Amino acid sequence: GLLGGFAPRRHTCRQQRLAGGAMAGLSLYGLQVLSFMVLVVIQSTAMLLFKLCQVNGGYTFSPASSVALTEMCKLVLAASMHWRDVAGSGGKHQFFEGISVRIVAQYFGLSILYTINNQLSFWVLEVADPGTMSLGKSLAPYLCALLLRLSGQRLGPLQWVCVIIQCCAIAIVQYDVCKGAGILRPHAYYLIGTATSITAITSVWNQLVIKGFSVPTNLQNALMYSFGTVIAIAFYIHSRFDQRHPEQRGFFEGYTWLAMLLVLFQAFHGVAVAFVYKYADAIVKNFANSSVMAILVAVSAAFFKLSTNLHSWLGIVIVLATTYCYMNIAIKMPAPGAQTVPEVERTRLLEDGADVFSGGRSMRTSQAELGISEIETSPGSKKGEGAGRV
Repeated sequence: GLLGGFAPRRHTCRQQRLAGGAMAGLSLYGLQVLSFMVLVVIQSTAMLLFKLCQVNGGYTFSPASSVALTEMCKLVLAASMHWRDVAGSGGKHQFFEGISVRIVAQYFGLSILYTINNQLSFWVLEVADPGTMSLGKSLAPYLCALLLRLSGQRLGPLQWVCVIIQCCAIAIVQYDVCKGAGILRPHAYYLIGTATSITAITSVWNQLVIKGFSVPTNLQNALMYSFGTVIAIAFYIHSRFDQRHPEQRGFFEGYTWLAMLLVLFQAFHGVAVAFVYKYADAIVKNFANSSVMAILVAVSAAFFKLSTNLHSWLGIVIVLATTYCYMNIAIKMPAPGAQTVPEVERTRLLEDGADVFSGGRSMRTSQAELGISEIETSPGSKKGEGAGRV
């Protein structure tokens, strides 16, 4: 498979692991929806804070130091939650249980890409509004679907339809029919395209790592944020000695209460994304961007002078409709080729019944002749009930 041959775990295995957890009262679908909604709220707040922190088109603090502080906060959050889980296990689990050289290498690469992408967010929002950035990143589900297909995870037909329709709707929103071009400068679209590609790659890569290793999610997060902290601090030090555009601001200089809230919500965002990967997948995480977009486009049109037209709002409606369809219909449908045991047994019984009829025998043949004695009956069913139905 892709990226080291990770084997995606099946939902049935994950349901068994979740059964003993604190959230075991929720179904797997309930956990997927809950993690989706939490991510939407946190990401919407963080994206707005990015724009609100700007003063005259720039930031009063160093973006590189903000990324480093965010990684530090993520590390503290993830390590604290993992420590709580280990302490509550009664000595059954060790703090670094399951860590290997391979998983360390995976998270080192992920940390580099995440740090670059976090820095890109500052640059993008200097030339684009939050709604447009979220619209651009809504293309990530299609890229994620392609990468997941290469890794061995199959999507259903309705899931593919939702992803493709969403991408077309985003193109409608971003195309200005009067100018015959996009509503932003080409430079902005280059930055958004780069950020979207990195988002798709890191989304799928992180999902495969979380589901491909038997290591607690909070420990995996702590490992990645450790690397992220070191890399982000190195980026800041490099910016201080950059001869072309040296960073003049100190590490903690220029932080207002809005800037501190931005750091905090970015940290919450990282933890929320990890739980979406755990309970759902990278496509659900990127579909959350679509819901964020609905909020941010309305806010951008009202407060940041974003130009909108009928095409824009129709495209937004289509994006929201496909998000609803994916989260409420498509995601509930069984994966292609995943035939449940009752369906397999039922098919075998029907074939056996056809063989009985072809031999001229009665439909009410004994269970021994039909092989029903080997089948576990469902709770509440009466002995021999299955044979009568055949």
